[in-house]
Amino acid sequence: MQEMIDFFNRYQFEFDQQNWVSFAALFHQPAMSVRADGSVMVIPSHAEGEHLYQSVSKAWRAEGYARFEMKDFEVLALGQDSRLVSFDWVMLSEHGALIRQWRQSYQLIRTQNAWRVFTSTFHKA
Repeated sequence: MQEMIDFFNRYQFEFDQQNWVSFAALFHQPAMSVRADGSVMVIPSHAEGEHLYQSVSKAWRAEGYARFEMKDFEVLALGQDSRLVSFDWVMLSEHGALIRQWRQSYQLIRTQNAWRVFTSTFHKA
């Protein structure tokens, strides 16, 4: 479990710091996201991911987002080179006020000795 927590600590850091090249590199090419409304988004390349994550961050920052916290991790091994990781994202303002919270699951796969996000699924509230 600690390996997955460490991965997502890095994921959170790169996103919070707006390091889009480093953040996008944490994803498999292609990657896929299942949104809470059931729609599916395919992210074919790291370059397209960089643009997407930057636009998401910009929209959230307009809502007051300054940083994230994570809680309630669950990790399920799906064989040797795949993990299903679920946890709650807590979006906070600069002063620590809660903006929103949601649960999300990620399937990670290990390729070339590194974990990469293959899919993410937003849970319905």
